Amino acid sequence: MDSHTAFVVSEVVRYNRVLAERVRLNRQIEENPYWFLPVYDRGHEDFEPVGRGAKSSDFCGKWLGLVVCKNVEGHRQYGDNKVVVLHKHAWCHKATCPVCFIRGWSVRGAQNIFARLEGGVKRGYGKVEHLAVSVPPEDYGLSEKVLREKSRSALLSRGVFGGCMIFHGYRIDKKRRVLAWSPHYHVLGFILGGYDRCRNCKNQKCIGYGNFNMCRGFEARTRRLYEEDGYIVQVAKDEFGVKAERKNVVGTAWYQLNHATVRVSAFRRFHVVTWFGVCGNRMYAGAKFKSEDVCPVCSGDMAKSAYMGKRYICKDIGEVGYQPWFVDDMFDEKGEPNYVEVVGSLKDG
Repeated sequence: MDSHTAFVVSEVVRYNRVLAERVRLNRQIEENPYWFLPVYDRGHEDFEPVGRGAKSSDFCGKWLGLVVCKNVEGHRQYGDNKVVVLHKHAWCHKATCPVCFIRGWSVRGAQNIFARLEGGVKRGYGKVEHLAVSVPPEDYGLSEKVLREKSRSALLSRGVFGGCMIFHGYRIDKKRRVLAWSPHYHVLGFILGGYDRCRNCKNQKCIGYGNFNMCRGFEARTRRLYEEDGYIVQVAKDEFGVKAERKNVVGTAWYQLNHATVRVSAFRRFHVVTWFGVCGNRMYAGAKFKSEDVCPVCSGDMAKSAYMGKRYICKDIGEVGYQPWFVDDMFDEKGEPNYVEVVGSLKDG
């Protein structure tokens, strides 16, 4: 057995108990190898993907109640008079907790990101875009602080004038079946002049032929500057491989957070998410953002509600048939509401 194989085997054993707890409480993790592949972290032992620490409390994941979005017009794709129902659980909001990182810490962080960026939209900064900043291999050995500073400079120089940066230290190495060190940042922010000029461009010369010196669009700017600093800054593609408009900022932020990386040796002082430019903390001094439950379908507001119907709803995350959110009928067969808004704390029922 060579050294690499021995390392992989030892890492699988190391994470076995953590994985069992995560799978029991969140079967979604089984569907994504990023959450259970061993980490090849030699030289970067201070960093690990979120959700790989110890469970914080026995209360982590405890069911508290339901919240409901009654914006039936925004749920038309599921039929007429459909509401969206979301489970509420007790979360510790620690990025390292294997139970809470995906539905607690990531959800709250995504809501905070959405709230601040929505404030930027209202201030006239434009549309929110999702970008990625890839660090050149020659900089892999630099500290995360320096990497963040250089990535921030790369963003600003390309006209990304404000937003948040989410640190990702690892990518999947498909050949070795491990998470390998490959630092990069996912960014949600605003582009000077917007991206629609490039998104709707029919010429495409600056993309396909390298003739970008005369163009002032983002694609031309980022290609010119790549030749100077070696940092790849590009608008992220959706699941269809298209650089489409970002329709669900909360969902994008949530996904990037639950794939992020933390520095475990200095966790309390390490910030996975940092803000820059016109969205920086100084620019938003005094602004208060209250995290609210946001509908995963239409991004509408959700209200605490009690279920009055007869169907059985799975409440335990580890239970077969559990869904973190689902679509249901607004009324029963008698025309009575299935969900009634409640005031005060969430209660069973």
